[in-house]
Amino acid sequence: MNNLRRTSIFTVALLSLPLHVGHGEELLRQRAPRWVLFFYSRYEHLIMRSINYLASRDWIHDHPSIKRRVDGLTRLIVRFINGEIITLDEARSMVSNIAEHGYTIAVGTCPCRRARNIFSDHLPNNSDMVFGPWAEEYLRNYPGLYERLDREEAMRLVEEFDRHGFIHQIYGWPPREGAAYVLCNCSPDVCIPLLARRLRGYDSFRKGRSVAAVDEASCLGSSECGTCLKRCNFEARGVSPSGKVSVDREKCYGCGLCVSTCKGGATRLERKPGSELLFARHLVDD
Repeated sequence: MNNLRRTSIFTVALLSLPLHVGHGEELLRQRAPRWVLFFYSRYEHLIMRSINYLASRDWIHDHPSIKRRVDGLTRLIVRFINGEIITLDEARSMVSNIAEHGYTIAVGTCPCRRARNIFSDHLPNNSDMVFGPWAEEYLRNYPGLYERLDREEAMRLVEEFDRHGFIHQIYGWPPREGAAYVLCNCSPDVCIPLLARRLRGYDSFRKGRSVAAVDEASCLGSSECGTCLKRCNFEARGVSPSGKVSVDREKCYGCGLCVSTCKGGATRLERKPGSELLFARHLVDD
C-alpha cells in the first residue's frame, strides 16, 4: 500500500507540472518550458516504471477500492500523456518533414527497456526517436545514451524497426495538433503502454487513421503465410474455416505491420472516413 501511495503521488506530481504556450506556429509544436523538458527527459523511465507497477500488480486490481483509485489515476495520466499509432509510410513522411525543416532528430534507448531492465541481444534497444527541443534535451542529459541522426539515418532506422515488428507511436504532450515529441518504435514484448492495454484495458494511445482490409482471394492462408497473425498485437486477426486470414475492423489499430510482410499482397490499409491524426497532423503528407 505504501508503494502504491508513493507511486500515485509521484505520478500526479509529474502530471501537475504547468505548460506554457510557445512562440509562433511552427511545424513541430512543442510548447513545454525548458525546465519541464529537462525534468521529463531525466525521469521518463521512472514515470514508465510507475505505470508498469500500477498495471502489473494483480493485488491492486483484485481490490475494488484500490482499483478505482488506480483507474482514476490512469485516466488522469492518459489525459495528459497519450499518443497515436502511425504507419511506416506516415513515419517516413513525418521524419522526412521534421529533418527538412531543420529540427534535431536523435535516437536512444527505449525508456520502457530501461524501466523494466529488459535488453535484447538480437533486437534494437535504441528505438526511442526524439525531435526538436526534446531531442536536444536528451542529447544534453544522456550524451552516451542518445545520438544525433541525419535524415538518411533516421529513415533507415524507422524501416529497420518496422521489419522487426515494432509499432510506431507518436507521443505528444498535452493533446495538441502537431505536438510531436517522440516516435516510440515499440517492441511489443517490452512496451509498457501495450502491456497496460493488454493486462488492464488501459489505452494510452489512439488508433491510427487507417484500418487493415484483406483480399481473401489473394490471401495465401495461415498455413502458407500467417505472418500477419504474429505481427498483430491488437487481437484483430483471425482465421476463417477455409484457412484464410480475416480482420476485425473494430479491434484494428491501423499500425500497418500486417501489410508490409503479407506475402500474397492481400492486405492493404484503408483510410477511415473522417479520421485524422492529432500529434502527427501537419507533419505527415497526405
